[in-house]
Amino acid sequence: MLRKVVLTVLLPLACMASFSACTATAVSTNETNQPIDESKLSISETCALLDELGAQHNSQQERALADMAVMARNTQPMIEFLETTIVIFEEAANQTGDSSMRAALLTQINDYQMIKEVLESHSIDDPALATEMQKLKSQLDVDAMPYIESQCPGSIMNPDPDDQ
Repeated sequence: MLRKVVLTVLLPLACMASFSACTATAVSTNETNQPIDESKLSISETCALLDELGAQHNSQQERALADMAVMARNTQPMIEFLETTIVIFEEAANQTGDSSMRAALLTQINDYQMIKEVLESHSIDDPALATEMQKLKSQLDVDAMPYIESQCPGSIMNPDPDDQ
């Protein structure tokens, strides 16, 4: 029962954490009509940076391995995946010139950090993990990742924008 609860909470959260790397041509530079700092990246450039960093860190493979490890009752690869994703999103947030994209990236970083902390503080066999994951689920921002995905259609997480 505990395993089922943990997996039903953790896997959807991990899916949200499945980092959103983007193609550089999908979105116009100032689609949100917000001023863009010329020294900072546009949304499309931010998406391209996410894509580049995701490729450098082999994020798709790391995510797949993390999912398999959770199914095998090992959370360490998921913790490592979240750490990598946090680093990638921090770099993109620091470089983007779009305030809405920056806010979404920072919100997602906060969500990933909370998930990571819960995973680090409990073994997968600990009954409290399921309880903590349920509590955490209600604290996460459900709008940040969909915003990032909408701004970066064609990402490795959402390669077909019509599949939303």
